[in-house]
Amino acid sequence: MFAVIRSRPSRAAESSEAVEEVSSEHLPLPELALRLHFAELSLDEELELLRRQSPQLAEWLDLLAADKAEEALSRAEAEHDTNPRSRVAARFLMRAHLSVGDNAGAAKVAQAYFKAVGASDCHAVLQAWHHLRAMNVLPGPETAKEVLGVVVEANLSGKNGPGIPTTLVATRDGWSMLHRGRLMVPATPDTRPEVEAAAKALVEEAAKVELPAPSARRSKRVRKGFKLRFTFLTPGGPSVLEADIRELSDNAFLPLSMPFLRATELVSMKSRAS
Repeated sequence: MFAVIRSRPSRAAESSEAVEEVSSEHLPLPELALRLHFAELSLDEELELLRRQSPQLAEWLDLLAADKAEEALSRAEAEHDTNPRSRVAARFLMRAHLSVGDNAGAAKVAQAYFKAVGASDCHAVLQAWHHLRAMNVLPGPETAKEVLGVVVEANLSGKNGPGIPTTLVATRDGWSMLHRGRLMVPATPDTRPEVEAAAKALVEEAAKVELPAPSARRSKRVRKGFKLRFTFLTPGGPSVLEADIRELSDNAFLPLSMPFLRATELVSMKSRAS
């Protein structure tokens, strides 16, 4: 069963920290965190997020604020030319082209970035395609259908308590993240080789499923109980399928049975590590 190993309160469960941890387990992720996982940040939101992590990008943005746009663009273009894998350079230049209505220029920068990263950094690739679709720049038919990631959501029943919103994210290059409510499980990035292999296996099975046409991500939470929601992340946009956990457990021949099994294995690995 797609279950989560719940944290066991210690004898100090009465402490405020323990109470806060238990309550966090039942709180849904904030909308911004969900859009981050679903690769649906706006370009400005992504730049702000990257700015906190990249002194180089912060420097370029500071130059813009100081009315030194030409110098900022020159530095970003030089970085993009020498290192087309640079996410910060690609996003900065895409934003620069977009600011003057040059969608074709933004798409050209993105295509150079896609070519450079290849099959790696799938989540960043999905985020870039989200920006391009917002500019009405769409992928070709085959590219649009590639499953680069999957998000699995459930609202598992807590023992004599409220549901536990559970969110599992995995991408084709082996990155993954599990949230039990607002708690990340485990609490630090999980780069174990067996976990990366399990994430790849989940997305590989997800790619075999016949998908409906892309649609807007469903913002309504999965209701408490046995419902399971799969959102397949593709360059063409998210595709959503839902199923009953009990049916998937009992019938190995349903379309979502193998992705469900792989998701269960990945959740189990991450939960044991916590």
